[in-house]
Parts: sequence; C-alpha cells; structure tokens
Amino acid sequence: MGLRRRLSLPLLPLLLLGCTGGEGERAPTGAGAGEVLPAAHVLAVPAPRELTTRDGLLQVAWAPVGGVVPVNEHFEALVTVSRAPSGGAEGIPVEDAEVSMTCFMPDHGHGMLREPKTEPMGLGVYRVRGLLLHMGGDWSISISASIDGLASTADDSITL
Repeated sequence: MGLRRRLSLPLLPLLLLGCTGGEGERAPTGAGAGEVLPAAHVLAVPAPRELTTRDGLLQVAWAPVGGVVPVNEHFEALVTVSRAPSGGAEGIPVEDAEVSMTCFMPDHGHGMLREPKTEPMGLGVYRVRGLLLHMGGDWSISISASIDGLASTADDSITL
C-alpha cells in the first residue's frame, strides 16, 4: 500500500493551516526558552492506515484521533487488531492483546522522547496515548500485538 494517501477535502484546511507558518509559539522554560518555535505542521491521515503484520497473522489498522499527526504536539491514535485471513478467521477482533506503538527516525538514529501508553477499548480497538513526534522528517512506525506471549509486528512509515 502506498505511503501517500489522497487528502480528504474537509481535512485540507487543517493541513494548509499547519503549513502556512504563522507566529508560532514560545518554547517552554529551559534550554532555548523564549525562542519562537515554528507553527505546528501536521500530516493528515483521513482514513485508517491498514497493515499486515510481518508474520501475516494479524491485520492492524491505525489512525490518529482527530485525523492528523502533529509535529511536536502530543496526540493519540486508535489501533484496531484483527485476525488475518486463514481458515475462515479473517476479521475476528483480537481483544486480549498487549498492543504497543513505537516511532523511530532512521535518518537521525532516535525515537520518541516519550513512551506512549495503550489501553484496550473493546472489540479489538486500542487507544495509544502520549505519542509525540518532536520533529519533522521521516518516521518509521511499529505496532506490536502480543497474544499469549507471542508478538506480531506491523510496520508503517510517515513523513512529517
């Protein structure tokens, strides 16, 4: 599946707003305090991104709550985990998994500065809180679902 998606017309103003600059905001206290930061840029994700785990056992879909991934702002994502096609079990939600979502910048050799927390919502849906992609660039995303001690991982990538 391609990395670029067609933008939904209602989300286009959000994307354009994030890319037009603006006055920005002041950095928090500490190093660089008072420095004017650029206005947040966002990546519109109007529909869940559908993935298959590396081992082919699970289907994973994820989408940011609110439809956008911001730069240097906390956001949440909803992750749906279901069985991949095999023996008629396709689409059955996986409710008792331990789900994690990690993000890494391969070009910079680092990941997120925060560790997100995941909570089950029921029917194979999990909410990931505390995601923070602190800078623009290429991010690789790994979503793992552990079931009875066995982990399956799906991979994605985005550019902010």
